[in-house]
Amino acid sequence: MSYFLGIDQGSHSSRAVLFDGNGGIVEQASQKIMIDRPATGQAEYGAGLLFNSVETVVKQVLDALDRQDNAQVSACGIATQRSTVLAWDVSGRALGPALSWQDVRAERMMAELQQHEREIRRLTGLPLTPYYSSSKMNWLLNQSERVKQCPREALRLSPLISYLLFHLLDNKPYVIDYSNAQRTQLFDLDALTWSERLCNWFDVDISLLPECRPIRAAYGKLYGTDIPVTAVCGDQNAAMYGTGQLEQGMALVNIGSGAFVLRELDHFSESKTQLTGVAYADNETVGYMREATINGAGNALSWAEKQWGVENLIESLPDWMRTVKEPPVFINSVGGLGTPWMQGKLASAFVGNGTYTNAEKAVAIIESIVFMIQVNLELMAVEAPLKKLRVSGGLSKMDGLCQKLSDLSGYVVERSNVAEASARGAAWLAAGRPHSWNSNRPDEPSSRQFVPQQANGLASRYRLFNTELNRMLKANQQVRTVK
Repeated sequence: MSYFLGIDQGSHSSRAVLFDGNGGIVEQASQKIMIDRPATGQAEYGAGLLFNSVETVVKQVLDALDRQDNAQVSACGIATQRSTVLAWDVSGRALGPALSWQDVRAERMMAELQQHEREIRRLTGLPLTPYYSSSKMNWLLNQSERVKQCPREALRLSPLISYLLFHLLDNKPYVIDYSNAQRTQLFDLDALTWSERLCNWFDVDISLLPECRPIRAAYGKLYGTDIPVTAVCGDQNAAMYGTGQLEQGMALVNIGSGAFVLRELDHFSESKTQLTGVAYADNETVGYMREATINGAGNALSWAEKQWGVENLIESLPDWMRTVKEPPVFINSVGGLGTPWMQGKLASAFVGNGTYTNAEKAVAIIESIVFMIQVNLELMAVEAPLKKLRVSGGLSKMDGLCQKLSDLSGYVVERSNVAEASARGAAWLAAGRPHSWNSNRPDEPSSRQFVPQQANGLASRYRLFNTELNRMLKANQQVRTVK
């Protein structure tokens, strides 16, 4: 029997999942990883820790498979967190920690490049922000002593995926897929390769970067096996495909540590407020997607637990959402504001001076996530009408969140029953995008739909959220201008 392996290296864990020919889970393993925050604005991982976690979960799954008769893995797909970068040498030795996509230590560089912002967005599909890889690469080249001491001919500078592929594959390639390359902000979406102009602006030596390849391509074999890796992509690309084919007029809202609103595009088009990305590419075709990012989803709830000294906050939320009818409004900039604002300097705050219970504040955070999703849905609907939403990810398991999203947006919200969407999407791409991988499987609970209901209080709080957020952004901009 043929199986397909999906590997998902994310911000909080590494996962390996084995799927059968219909996309059902056969075996799976996961390992949590810890992020270090040595200073404000800094977030990093031990590079060896990331690779070891992937190696461990892959071994666990393959060892379990070996106990089955006539089992064979036909292909493997790999999805990784995007915009996490590191410097390493030709032997594969990391020259320091991997800097997370959450790391903004090189934020000062943004002011220097502001004059090129419009052209950067046109070339890359991305706004100018320190969350992407390019400024972090510049920082590594100019601030890391170990990097500066490494001979240039032996130096490699890349997103995490290239480091993992070097260590995971038997041919030890130095390569990157289009979707991860794009998130460096050094990749030309039109030419589908590195841009000399962008590299010059960010002062990153183009010769240090890996070779760019399509998402679906022959990358090599997993070390010590005959399993070909035939698809590599960013985690959100995989998540979009992992829940099944999206219908016309449907967007996917993937809500985990962050939240992402994803929609396939019929053809390439620019956006002044949201992101344009490579959804799929092989040697003959390229497909694009529109993307919106919300940084403070699960991350905001983790922040609240630490700030308020509350344990098991997430477990308490379903009951709190049923009982709290009029929560306060929360301006959620945990991790920085994502699209369309792209603002990292705004402080999170509750609107008003009231005294609120932990239950009220926690529900306010949930509503703030819904509000930011709704802002982005409205922008997407201007481009082309939306008819329905599909939700996935850990926080989508909360009925109260899904119902609030349906009530505010006015769309039917379909909750995906697919577990391990990113790993499944990577495996689906590796398998050649088979039509047999339906989103609803007979051995899993059916997906649930949430139908819009009247919610005047929620709509009123959404209007207040927008009014107050715009006021705070304007005040913050005036302060920055004065300075």
